Amino acid sequence: MSIRNKLIILILALLTAISAVTGLLFLHSEWASISSNSQRKNLQILLAMTEVCKETHGSSKNSPAYKYFKTFLKTPEILSVSCTDSAGRVFMSDRYAKPSPSLFQLPVFLKAFSPPITGVWQVQQDTGAKILKATLSVVSNKGRQVTAHVDFSMQLMYQEMDSSLHQSSAGFFIILSLAFAIGCIGTLIITRVIAGPMQTMAEGARMIGSGRLDHRIPVTSRDEMGMLAAEFNEMADKLKEFDDMKRDFISSITHDLRSPVTGIELCSDIIKELLQKHEHGRIPEQLFSINEHSQRLNRFIDSLLEVSKIESGKLELDIKPVNLEELSDRAVRSLRPYAEQKNLKVELIVGEEIPETRGDPDRLYQVLSNIIGNAVKFTNSGSVCVFLETAPGWQKVRVLDTGVGIPQHEIKNLFSKFYRINSGRHGHPAARQGTGLGLYIAKFIVEQHGGRIEVDSVQGKGSTFTIFLPAL
Repeated sequence: MSIRNKLIILILALLTAISAVTGLLFLHSEWASISSNSQRKNLQILLAMTEVCKETHGSSKNSPAYKYFKTFLKTPEILSVSCTDSAGRVFMSDRYAKPSPSLFQLPVFLKAFSPPITGVWQVQQDTGAKILKATLSVVSNKGRQVTAHVDFSMQLMYQEMDSSLHQSSAGFFIILSLAFAIGCIGTLIITRVIAGPMQTMAEGARMIGSGRLDHRIPVTSRDEMGMLAAEFNEMADKLKEFDDMKRDFISSITHDLRSPVTGIELCSDIIKELLQKHEHGRIPEQLFSINEHSQRLNRFIDSLLEVSKIESGKLELDIKPVNLEELSDRAVRSLRPYAEQKNLKVELIVGEEIPETRGDPDRLYQVLSNIIGNAVKFTNSGSVCVFLETAPGWQKVRVLDTGVGIPQHEIKNLFSKFYRINSGRHGHPAARQGTGLGLYIAKFIVEQHGGRIEVDSVQGKGSTFTIFLPAL
């Protein structure tokens, strides 16, 4: 069952329950009001009958008071009226109807008629019919006690009350039915509004799960659904980035593995040919090439192993006193031959005396070699300068180059695992030479020392990488 159908069933069930409770409360309240009105009317009839008995005592029954009673106060539910004196003798009586068996059944949720406090009210059975006998004693005009008696038919009373209830509730239930119908229509609209975007997102998730990472959900509102759709699209963007990075990494890892293996294989074939030709003097040259390819392969494998250690939390640091000037000088000297091949100038500039700090010398040297090496790699002309500086609480190594620069939208991904600047970009011929792991590892090592790396770059003008390490 779809979530829309579940919402429709739930809301309709709530509407039905609310309508039923509202209807029952209305019937209860209306019945109580009708019962109160009937109680007052019956009490008025009994009081009027006492006036008749007071006037009729000692005179004819066709007194003006009784004529007024029969004309204006007599109601269908009155079966009979009578008056008795203090000795119980009846001096006036009149029967209007005979009691008949009660066929009317009062609904169980409605209370039975509550008699007034004034007078004596008793319910009795007479030939299968319920009769409400009301009596009230008063003093007549002649100073004698007289008692008025009025018999009411309970069936006719309840029928009249039920008729009044039907009349008063008809309008209410028409309005309640209209409200329920409007609620049902509103339910369909609301569930469509709520479930529609959810179905769209479910369809989007299905399409992305099937591999269509370029699919996006249209954001049509600024409410929670719109925010969810925007977050979903952002997640899809990241998935596409990771997928592109994965494809690029698989392509590069194939290249990075195949290149040295192919080089080793070619050198081996050349050595075989040289042996067959007895040209032993040229064999050492090929052995050096094999060694170079092997080192390149080892560096690649070492990078993968270090990433594995980082992700498993097993990369340990050997903390000891470190001289950043010595480490930077070593890194610059090791990369100077590579820079000279590209006619680049690499300089180490120390502004002031740099005090020792604490860290892992080998790991920090690895960071410096990677960042300075990248600066040399992506600089085609000009220079690479390494500045050693101090700041309150920090020691800084600032690597500034005049290379091709980094686009602003790529800086945020620069330290991501396997990320490399688009290899097809003009001015980045060396982009495919790396594994995309160097900066990821460097950032982790610096953060483990309590520091950070900041990047500032202008495309076409160069980049500045600044390493911050805590000062002692």
